Amino acid sequence: MRFLTDDEARSRCGEVVAMDAKGRPIHPSHEPLHAHAPLPDLTQLTTFCRKLERSLQPREACLLWVTAWGIWSSENFHLYYRLRQSYGDQRLLDEAPAHLFLDYEGADLVSFVQVGIICGWDMHLIPFVGYARAFVSHDEFVEFAADQANPELVHEFAARFAGAQIVGNG
Repeated sequence: MRFLTDDEARSRCGEVVAMDAKGRPIHPSHEPLHAHAPLPDLTQLTTFCRKLERSLQPREACLLWVTAWGIWSSENFHLYYRLRQSYGDQRLLDEAPAHLFLDYEGADLVSFVQVGIICGWDMHLIPFVGYARAFVSHDEFVEFAADQANPELVHEFAARFAGAQIVGNG
């Protein structure tokens, strides 16, 4: 796993992901078809994060890009920084807000997504050589979108999560 700056994350995404004026990814509700799923309570959070990670397969790598934090007072920066330090990185979240996980680091991705949800952050999950992506909102929902060639992935995602709704934008 690697920690990336905004510039490094942008260069990894290339032209695959649309960016806003600040150079951060636009969340997937801008895609033609997406699913909106509520976040579970804390007792189901690990299972939810594992399902979310599996929903972004197959892939070679996945970028977890934290784009908003400091929204709620529930953040546990101590937990996050201790987890981050266990990977040998001492930088602050605002210095390197993106996290690159290789295909075999799914358990690591699950852990970081779980901490991000607990902290109430906005996070983009952007797989490389994958067919779908997800946006986790501080407002306690996940949006999942698939590329235009694979709309069935949105239906599969919704089937995995109770309360998920499929929405079309165009």
